[in-house]
Amino acid sequence: MDLKQIRYFVAVAEAGSFSAGARRAFVTQPTLSTAISALEAELGFALLERHARGVRLTAKGEGALITAHSILRQTEQLKAASRDKPAGKPLRLGILPTLAPAFVTGCLSRLMAIDSDKSWRTEDAPLAKLRQRLANGRYDLILTALGPPARGHRQAELLTDRQALAVSSRAFPRGPVSPEILSGQPLIVRVHCEQLQAASRVLDAWKVRPRVVAQTDSDARALAMVAAGLGFCLIPDSFEHPDVRMLRSDDVELSRRLGFEWVRGAANGWLERALDRL
Repeated sequence: MDLKQIRYFVAVAEAGSFSAGARRAFVTQPTLSTAISALEAELGFALLERHARGVRLTAKGEGALITAHSILRQTEQLKAASRDKPAGKPLRLGILPTLAPAFVTGCLSRLMAIDSDKSWRTEDAPLAKLRQRLANGRYDLILTALGPPARGHRQAELLTDRQALAVSSRAFPRGPVSPEILSGQPLIVRVHCEQLQAASRVLDAWKVRPRVVAQTDSDARALAMVAAGLGFCLIPDSFEHPDVRMLRSDDVELSRRLGFEWVRGAANGWLERALDRL
């Protein structure tokens, strides 16, 4: 006796015929009939009686159906319990490099606190590669700037940030600062920013014509240079530095939705259960 025979028996009993049961079980009718005959032979009694319109349960078959349902329920419970156990391999998490460090560490701390036994491995990658690697199974989960989700994907939005003009608090210590007065000032360009072209349009909207003095793929270096008064920089306002002020314009809306994205059912459904608790 095996679970496949029990499932076939339940399929026929619930469908009312061998042909309909075979369709429900996604097997051929001869395969299903052979399996149920073997089950009846092992039990020593008939489970089903054929009639003109299909099949009916025998008296012993009715009792066997109740037992079969119980066996299948307990099997699913055992499977669910095994899915809740920590996986042997780490959960693979891709992270967008242009996210603020405090936001990343906060998200990871909250997620890891849900299951302290879960092992993790993170990797930085550009936006396009994050999405590609999530789709091909290299990553189980990505922490990124969210767009329209791909088919079969799920998302958990956690924060929205906006592009802002970062200036030195020492160079502009008090009062409101209009972006227009920064025309001709030195600009530090974050070359890895996925919104680089759109950010340049922000400067156009602000009528700012800067001088590019530095290009870097390090957000920490860009902020340090701004704090030292070496230039200003367009950067998401989720970044923070004690010596940097963030100027925001109500006329320009260049925002990002930030959060987790994953393929539905990934990590045996653990991600759905975990992220619903964030």
